[in-house]
Amino acid sequence: MNSMMMLTRKIVVPDCSAVFNMDYIKFIETAYMQFSGLPQYFANAEDINSIELAHLIPEVSETMLAIYVGINDAVCNKGLITPLLPQHCHNNVFVFDNQVYSGGNNVPNGTIDAKSILNGFMPANETWNKDWTYVMVADSSRTFQSLWQEKGYIDMIPAKFEDFTMLSDFDKSKACIFISPKCFEHPVNKSRAYLKQSLNLGEKLANDFKIPQKILDEFEGLVPVVLNKGEKLYVATTDFSPCAHGWCNIHPDNQEFAVINEISAVPLDLVIAKPPINPKYSKGLIPPKGSADMTTDWFKRGQMIMRKPLLAGLFKG
Repeated sequence: MNSMMMLTRKIVVPDCSAVFNMDYIKFIETAYMQFSGLPQYFANAEDINSIELAHLIPEVSETMLAIYVGINDAVCNKGLITPLLPQHCHNNVFVFDNQVYSGGNNVPNGTIDAKSILNGFMPANETWNKDWTYVMVADSSRTFQSLWQEKGYIDMIPAKFEDFTMLSDFDKSKACIFISPKCFEHPVNKSRAYLKQSLNLGEKLANDFKIPQKILDEFEGLVPVVLNKGEKLYVATTDFSPCAHGWCNIHPDNQEFAVINEISAVPLDLVIAKPPINPKYSKGLIPPKGSADMTTDWFKRGQMIMRKPLLAGLFKG
């Protein structure tokens, strides 16, 4: 075997997984070949062990996910390969002193305890007290400005915006991104005239994509978009609210997996606008870096999701 294809880490198959160890190995080997054919992934010194492997819904074989992370600081760059990325969105997380709001049902009006809806919730890094209360907006009428004024407010962990780029040829691999229609109100997407055609193509082809029976309603309420090579879709809203999305890359005409590149960062306008951290809490507190996915992600099937990777990549975040 080519030494660049030799895994040096052991995959621990989840108890509830629908696939076997060899299925994971085959998938990550295939993903490595896909990534390595593109110039933005893999330096000469990097091999298959640079890839992160996850299985978001272990009971559904099609939700295996291979990730190549290039930069993961203020800006995060990822290459993604998966037959199906489940519906999720990125939520701003507001942090409160647990002496004021203890969590559970005791949270500010219009919010929900993030720990209760996120399987495997983790604070942004080790400097964030696990005992603090972390909440997400549950009522769309609740503004982030009003939460900043609440008693016991400590800080906000902003959720990322993402820009997707399709890197694969349409003739070889079709992928349908399902997304909240709110994203088309954003000026970035409004400036991309080709997205009208992408929407039309999505409506035309959406029923050709196979959604596994166990999660058949995964993308209900979302709009289908099919991108051609080089086309982009901004996963963002004008009011910084969550923008639900996911995609399916299971189509009868596909010859290979699609590679979708993601560049993400937190909205600078929101970071600038939020108030400074109360000195009572700020000592030693390190701001979040990278995508802070384990803090801000929300999945439609939250309790089925296994977010901890089966194999970690080179970079955390």
